[in-house]
Amino acid sequence: MTEVIKVCKSSVSKHLTILLAIILILSLTSCGENKNKQQSQNQQQKKDPPTALTEMETQTDNMIKQIQKVRDQRAQMIRLQADESQGQKDDGKKNESQQDSKKGQQKKEEQQDKGQNQNQAAQQKLPTIKWQDFEKSIKAINELWNSYEPRAKKDGAPDMLISKFEDQLNKLTNSIMDQNEEAVLLAANNLYQYYSQFLNLYAHKSPPEIKEIKYYLQQILIDAEAGTWYNTQELLKNMEKAWETAKSRMEKPNKELNEKIDYAVQDFSQAVQQKDLHLSKLKGEILLKNLEKIK
Repeated sequence: MTEVIKVCKSSVSKHLTILLAIILILSLTSCGENKNKQQSQNQQQKKDPPTALTEMETQTDNMIKQIQKVRDQRAQMIRLQADESQGQKDDGKKNESQQDSKKGQQKKEEQQDKGQNQNQAAQQKLPTIKWQDFEKSIKAINELWNSYEPRAKKDGAPDMLISKFEDQLNKLTNSIMDQNEEAVLLAANNLYQYYSQFLNLYAHKSPPEIKEIKYYLQQILIDAEAGTWYNTQELLKNMEKAWETAKSRMEKPNKELNEKIDYAVQDFSQAVQQKDLHLSKLKGEILLKNLEKIK
């Protein structure tokens, strides 16, 4: 009889253990589902970002792109001018060796004058920033900010974020009025870094961290052009971290596109670590194009 009781107790204990395990698994699954459901509901409850905010982001992004475009065009033209100038010098030396010293000297002077005139004409044609357009853009951004600032406060934007954005907007405005190209590029990108934080207050399909990645990418290229490569390592780490966060927040991730971006991030990082400016800009352009495909 005692043995039967022991067997029964053992059987009951075993079944209770299995039952408790099943209950625990169901409970954990339910918690996970509730958490995901809650996150989805929270996202659905958020309102769409105000037009003033998205328009400010677009205008700031366009500023950065316009400056980079002018700088790239100018650098390319300067390289071409340098090649042409070197070719003229080589031709002058060749002609001088074939003529007597008097005629050769005269020819050399004529070629030098011609080369100087060509260089001066080319210098006048170098692309420059259209400051009148930038002044219109910064006026528009200031007006949009005046419209959005009260809404930002109501929608939960921290006072510190609002204050930092406003300070940086003032810096950008002053840099444009001073027509300081280098300062405008830096100030515009520093302003751009805050948009992801504002966009996080609202519903979104494309994670706001994509804007954060663009800020890091652009800042890395700014530092690379300035030769301050030592600043880029921390920026790379932050960029990679932001990309991982962005992937985790995608409602309907495009696996094929995300894989391309994974490799683009890796290629860009390697180019930066090699301190190769031209390769970094090329890989950065590819990464940026892929990021802008995320909808």
